Amino acid sequence: MKLSLPLSVIIPRKTKEDKVFTLNLNVYRNAHHMTMNHAKILWKATVEALLNGRHIDLPSPPYLFTYTVFPSSGRTFDLGNVLPAIQKFTDDALQELHVIANDNYKVIKAINYRFGEIDKENPRVELEISEWR
Repeated sequence: MKLSLPLSVIIPRKTKEDKVFTLNLNVYRNAHHMTMNHAKILWKATVEALLNGRHIDLPSPPYLFTYTVFPSSGRTFDLGNVLPAIQKFTDDALQELHVIANDNYKVIKAINYRFGEIDKENPRVELEISEWR
């Protein structure tokens, strides 16, 4: 199974301009807990919308999760800064949506982080779920 995930969510606000919440460890570390919770709820809704209507045909666990980032520019960044936050939000969403039974090491045996290529038109993170061998 492959999912194409965004790099951020937009948190709507009543009196201010909507907030673009980019998922990376710097933002994750510094965000207020209520903002973080709101972002996590919006992320789950995003994952649910991506799954809506799709037949989910996963192999039996355990799984290998491969996260590949396709940024919008050539600006350098650490894979370990961007992908762990996206992984945490996505793994939790997949568990809450009953796509996977759990997100612990018995179900997800390995996680790979990769750089894809620059994609100015469609920046994203692709998650590929495959059988762990």
